[in-house]
Amino acid sequence: MRGADNMAQSKPISKRSSKTRKTKNESQRLEEALCASELNARMIVNGIPGLVARVSPAGEVEVVNRPLLEYFGKDMEEIRKWQITDAIYPDDLPLALETFEKLPTGDPFDVEHRLRRFDGVYRWFQSRGLPLRDQEGQILNWYVLLTDIEDRKKAEEALQSNESNLGRIINTIPTLAWSARPDGTAEFFNQRWLDYTGLTSKQAEGWGWKVSIHPNDLDRMVNYWQTAMTTGEPVEIEGRLRRFNGAYRWFLNRAEPFRDERGEIVRWYGTSTDIEDRKQAEEQLRRSEAFLAEGQRLSRTGTYSWRPDTNEITWSKELYRIFEVDPDTPVSMELTLTRIHPDDIPSVLEVEARGQKSPDDYEHSFRVLLPDGRIKFVHVMARATRDHDGRPEFFGAAQDITQRRIAEQALEASERNLNTIINTIPTLAWSARPDGSAEFLNQHYLDYVGLPLEKLQGWGWTVAVHPDDVNALSGAWQSIMAAGKPGETEARLRRFDGEFRWFLFRTNPMRDDSGQIVKWYGTNTDIHDRKRAEAEVKESYLRLAEAQQLSKTGSFITDLVADDHNWSEETFRIFEFDPGTKVTVEMIRNRIHPEDVPSFDSMIARAMAGKDVDFSFRFVTSRGVVKHIRGMARVIEHIVGRPLFIGALQDVTDSKVAEEALNRARSELAHVSRVTTLNALTASIAHEINQPLSGIVTNANTCVWLLSTDPPDIAGARETAQLMIRDGNRASDVVERLRTLYGKKESRPESMDLNEATREVISLSLSDLQRNRVIVHHELADNLPLITGDKIQLQQVILNLIRNASDAMSKIDDRPRELFVATERDEDNVRLHVKDVGVGFSTQVADKLFEAFYTTKEHGMGIGLNVSRSIIEAHHGRLWATANDGPGATFSFAIPCRPERLAGADARAKSD
Repeated sequence: MRGADNMAQSKPISKRSSKTRKTKNESQRLEEALCASELNARMIVNGIPGLVARVSPAGEVEVVNRPLLEYFGKDMEEIRKWQITDAIYPDDLPLALETFEKLPTGDPFDVEHRLRRFDGVYRWFQSRGLPLRDQEGQILNWYVLLTDIEDRKKAEEALQSNESNLGRIINTIPTLAWSARPDGTAEFFNQRWLDYTGLTSKQAEGWGWKVSIHPNDLDRMVNYWQTAMTTGEPVEIEGRLRRFNGAYRWFLNRAEPFRDERGEIVRWYGTSTDIEDRKQAEEQLRRSEAFLAEGQRLSRTGTYSWRPDTNEITWSKELYRIFEVDPDTPVSMELTLTRIHPDDIPSVLEVEARGQKSPDDYEHSFRVLLPDGRIKFVHVMARATRDHDGRPEFFGAAQDITQRRIAEQALEASERNLNTIINTIPTLAWSARPDGSAEFLNQHYLDYVGLPLEKLQGWGWTVAVHPDDVNALSGAWQSIMAAGKPGETEARLRRFDGEFRWFLFRTNPMRDDSGQIVKWYGTNTDIHDRKRAEAEVKESYLRLAEAQQLSKTGSFITDLVADDHNWSEETFRIFEFDPGTKVTVEMIRNRIHPEDVPSFDSMIARAMAGKDVDFSFRFVTSRGVVKHIRGMARVIEHIVGRPLFIGALQDVTDSKVAEEALNRARSELAHVSRVTTLNALTASIAHEINQPLSGIVTNANTCVWLLSTDPPDIAGARETAQLMIRDGNRASDVVERLRTLYGKKESRPESMDLNEATREVISLSLSDLQRNRVIVHHELADNLPLITGDKIQLQQVILNLIRNASDAMSKIDDRPRELFVATERDEDNVRLHVKDVGVGFSTQVADKLFEAFYTTKEHGMGIGLNVSRSIIEAHHGRLWATANDGPGATFSFAIPCRPERLAGADARAKSD
């Protein structure tokens, strides 16, 4: 090439110091060495990728490689005469000239600038220059390497643009975000955090953020945060954060460590979520329930994907934490099944199999059995999709609901009537244009309202808002846009199935560099459960206002290891201790009723081990009065390895009388339920008694006639008398069963045969069933084990179920009125089923069937099924109803074969 030829024609240039004196032979050797070096340099220069030039100390170009000639589109002669500064981008020229002026100093240089290609296009280059010196240190020439960095520059510009957009998004999202250095000192707060606290970035940096923390929470949060720095584990802690106006609100602070490839923490990322409303709701619940529950902690959720065709499973990091599996462990279906509780595996496989066949979302819960024996509760929500090849792929989320389950169990144990707990609902997200018209709604939003994006864009989203809330919501939205500031409001949103639920609408503006709003981002958070809970709390306060005057409930915070107790005044009053007394566990133990000391010691031992406890014991006051104390305590935190408890206790001595009255009321209600069936069965019972009485009269007349014959027929009279005795006993049995069934007696458990009791009820009801054209079929299992229970009460339940089944078929004329009664044994239980082909019941009323005073009958009282369920539960059993695949319904109950408690009662009854 021309460039190579020019290089071949170039002559090496040697520079000699004027201060150096050499002999002729030495000069010749030096010249020969330089010539050899020159030849090698040319070969090396042409082999280097990039643009290479050799420049004299005076700045003249001596040698260039072929790529340089080709880039500028010039030959060597043109290069020598050409000023390269003409090819440098004007904005980069000052820096290049400054670099060239420093050439005489002999310092290597490295500078970036743009050079114009032969076609006029500028590209970025990195110019690096190194001087070549002789033995005396004089510069012989410069070697300059020009490396094309155009792609790197574009990548850097794209990265800067992405970082700018990311920073803009972080400052726009409606949450408080921040980051910290590995030592825990803060380095960044997003604009929402700064706007909330009123601090500047400089004021909050390092440990300056502590000024925004409530004084009562500061030490705890700092210690917790420093402990997290030591352990390197994700952290979350609640504390109160001061707003710019001086008001404090509760926040949940979460932080996750970001690690480099070596696993070293290089930064912490965190968020602060406003939980003030939740804390207030928890506080209201604690007051209403006398501080018997701590409330819920926010749940953790992990995601996964699964391809059935390849059995490829991918877990998120959080899912590894939930299942407590090493993140480096390959995930497989076998690994997943090893973590699921063995008793739950069949149901999990069944649900997953159904989910593979259905395009709808599905969800289910199961237990996770960890290697150390601990159990977690996990709730899974998933759906099936298909890729572009039509192959199925499942995406799901698994939520650790262990804490929620524990809270639910605690609440159920302390208060049976509290059935609703506020659940975290996934968020609906959206964005809008500066004029407020909807631009984007996420898939969860679309799935929730059941409408396509096209119908909701613009102002179409208002069709899903409750009609009563549209004007208020639109007005609030207009006010927020006019103010140009973050805002929030509440309204009801219609779900795809037509149900309206309350949502909290929150929005925040996104601005460009000039401060103009370019978009609005918002979220809709389901607060329906919270609104309902608030209503229930208010209603509970009104309903229980008078009862609270009689309730005697105290609270306490206890550190058992330090034997430090912080009691409320009511707690001191219950124990009748002076409020100034330094309370100790030993002081309390000395007053415990002697029979309750072992259970008290056991409770203290469990608490010392850091476990939540429920307790009930008798306390003897200094006056000798015995009080019944009941309560519970929960671990709220650990201080240097010691559990700190919060709890509540109640003097329930007076409530014993109320409980006894309640039991009597229930007995009266059960008696009323039995009596209500008497009227309907009167005709049947009269028929049952009339038959043997008619037989007695007929046989008596026959006997008289046989005795009056001559000679008297003694044998015939004796046989006729036996028939009279038989019919009399039969009438007596009917009367006795009637008296027993409707007699008002105390429950006396005994061993009994459920089949025999069932036959007696069927026999008693047969005439009434025949009159209603009901065909009775029964399949009573052979060798059915005995059960322990009150025979009269259980027969009442059976009779009620049979009568309900007969009534359900009273208006059926298009098919036989068939009634099926069956018994069976299921492991440790004995079951009875009553199945009819009547009108059945709908899913809307399934949960109300067993409520008191709820009835579907025209003249029903609505107490039969409620009393029946109370009777079955008193026998430690279960009563339920299911809709048949065909017409009608099936009511069933199951009772343990011989529950220990009833068995003991049976033994005591016999001893009596």
